[in-house]
Amino acid sequence: MGVAGTDGVDELDIALLDALHVNPQVSFEELGKALDISPVTAGRRWRRLVSTGRAWVSSAIGPRLPARAALFEAECQPGAAQQVAAEFAARPQVFSVNITTGTDNIYALLVAVDQPLLSELIVDVLPAVPGLLRVQSSLITGLFSGTRWRLGGLSSGQLRAVAPEPATVALEAQAHEFDEFDRELFLALQRDGRLSCRDLAAVVGQSEPVVRRRLGLLTRSGLLAFRTDFARVEAGWLAGVAVKLRVSGSPVEAVGRTLVQYPETRFCVATVGSGAANLFVTMQLHELSALDVVIRRLLAEYPGVAVLDTRVVLRSVKSWGRLLGPDGHAEEIVPVDLWAPARPQRVDMAGRKNS
Repeated sequence: MGVAGTDGVDELDIALLDALHVNPQVSFEELGKALDISPVTAGRRWRRLVSTGRAWVSSAIGPRLPARAALFEAECQPGAAQQVAAEFAARPQVFSVNITTGTDNIYALLVAVDQPLLSELIVDVLPAVPGLLRVQSSLITGLFSGTRWRLGGLSSGQLRAVAPEPATVALEAQAHEFDEFDRELFLALQRDGRLSCRDLAAVVGQSEPVVRRRLGLLTRSGLLAFRTDFARVEAGWLAGVAVKLRVSGSPVEAVGRTLVQYPETRFCVATVGSGAANLFVTMQLHELSALDVVIRRLLAEYPGVAVLDTRVVLRSVKSWGRLLGPDGHAEEIVPVDLWAPARPQRVDMAGRKNS
């Protein structure tokens, strides 16, 4: 494998990233064994990718964590798309923002702890952003992918070497309810999902054993997960697209499960509430012409699927809490916080919080 220079990534970087996609918490010792490099080299490679904004690991919503999500689309006034996108991206519940081709030239993905909070964002907060001509929204009813994808840099043996062991859920974990301490851990891990327990303990002001036990409980209970993100343009995935599908004649879930097996698929969800579309998919392609091949493959398997809308991503502004530069590299972070109030809270002279 090649040697990383100061610019770009090489095959070893891709293999390292692929391993961390499979298991964001894998140790550098395990990575070194799987990739036939030293733990020091694995750590150095990873730190370079992080420091240049090319990759990051962060906390993610576990399958048992209560949450509601939505797709929010907007048509902007001419010249206003970048400012609108920046306003959306500043919201902690808006975890992804993209500027696209088409009339509805921005789409954002939202997550909140409950339906009232999500509704406040959709009905009151986001439509009030200056520069909008029209908005529409749909609720996400099923998630088929969004935290795991592959870059094709590992052999089957290497995959087995880094794969996490299947989790066993104890009764204690099943009964645990997410609390304020858990939220503190989640938000700290938004900034760096590979923090050691010692460093994490220092951030949240607790002892290392307490933090270690709680993290184990959260992951075993399915309330906390982790994800690895990567500026995929570095690996030749140059074009992003967002596609709306209408599925008929087959279960939506079956089509969604098929789509997530495609290497091009990044995010795939079932939706309701915005016209005939009931599946929303984002894909990353080596070139735009490859989309026709993907769609033909899908239609061959599911003839009842209709493509209702296809938009090309012109600029990704935010990806799972990271604010991105024009090159797709992470520059800043607005931690994903599904518990934050929809409107910034002000404190009056008596210390009372007001929206």
